[in-house]
Amino acid sequence: MKLRAVTRDLVHIISRYSNWRADNIEDTLLEYNVHANRRSWSKFIDVALLALAVVFCTSGIVFFFAYNWQDLHKFVKLGLVEVILVSLILTAVVSRHNPLIRSLSLTAGSILTGVLFAVFGQIYQTGADAYDLFLGWTVFTILWALVSRFAPLWLILLALCHITLVLYAEQVARGWSAAALYCLLFLVDCAVLLSLSVGEKWSGKRFAPAWFSKTVAVTACTCSTISIISGIFYKYGTAWYTSLAIVSLAYIGALIYSFRTRSVFYLFLIPLSVVLITSAFLLESAKTDLTVMLLIVTAFIVSIITVLVTQILKLNRRWNERSAA
Repeated sequence: MKLRAVTRDLVHIISRYSNWRADNIEDTLLEYNVHANRRSWSKFIDVALLALAVVFCTSGIVFFFAYNWQDLHKFVKLGLVEVILVSLILTAVVSRHNPLIRSLSLTAGSILTGVLFAVFGQIYQTGADAYDLFLGWTVFTILWALVSRFAPLWLILLALCHITLVLYAEQVARGWSAAALYCLLFLVDCAVLLSLSVGEKWSGKRFAPAWFSKTVAVTACTCSTISIISGIFYKYGTAWYTSLAIVSLAYIGALIYSFRTRSVFYLFLIPLSVVLITSAFLLESAKTDLTVMLLIVTAFIVSIITVLVTQILKLNRRWNERSAA
C-alpha cells in the first residue's frame, strides 16, 4: 500500500475527527517538514542574506555605471564591466558543486550583460533604440538561463522578453494596438506554462518551483485582462475579437486543468479576470449616468467575489476530504 504524503490539510482533517492532542500534531508537522524547524529557518536566512547581498551588489554596480562620468577613459569603463562580468562567470564555473552560488553568479552576470550593452551604446553613441538594447540583452541571457535552470533567472528572461516586445511595438511596429500587443504577451506566458507542464509530465520531475508557475500565470492573466479591456474601451475590431477568442479558449482549458488536478489557483485567478472584464464592459456601456453605474459595478464586484470565495472554499474542502478518505 502506497503511503500518502503528509500535508497540513491532511493533518487538520484527521485532527478534526479524532482526539489527537495539539502537541502531538505540532510534533508531526515538524517531523514531516510541514512546519519549518530551526534548521530550516537557519538555512532560509542564509540563502536570503546571500541573495540580498548579490541583489544589492548588482544594483550598486548598475547605478554606478548608469552615471555618464567624463573623467574615466572609455576603455576603462568597458574594462570595469567586463572584468566584473568575467569574474562572475569564473565564479559560476569554479563553484559548480554549489548550485546556489553558481546560479546567483549567472543571474548577476545576466544583469551586467545589459549594463555592458548600455555602457557600449553610451560611449559610442550607436543611435540604437531601446528595443535593440533589450533584444541583445534577451538573446545573450537565453543560454545562461537554460544552463542555470534557476527560476529567478528565468523570471528575469521572461521580463526581458516582455520589455522587448513592448518596445518593439512602440518603436518599430507602431501600428500595433494594445489588444494585439497584450494578447501576444499573453501567448508568450501561456507558451512558458505549457512548456513546463508538458516537460514535467514527460520527464516525471519538476523543472520549476510552484511560485514561478503561479507568477507567470498571474502575469498572463494580467496581460489577457488588459488586452480585452483595452478593446472594450477603444474598439480595436479584428484584433480584439481574435484576442477574445484566444483568451476564452485558454481560460476554458485552465479551468478544466484545475478540476482535473484539484487546484483552486486558477479557479480564483480566472474568475477575477472575468469580473474585471465584465465591470469594464458595464462602465463602457454607461453613456450618461456614470455614478449609478459605478454603484452597480461596486455591488456586482462585492457580491461576485463573496460568492466566488465561498464556493471555492467549499470545493477545496470537499477535495481535501476525498483525498484523505
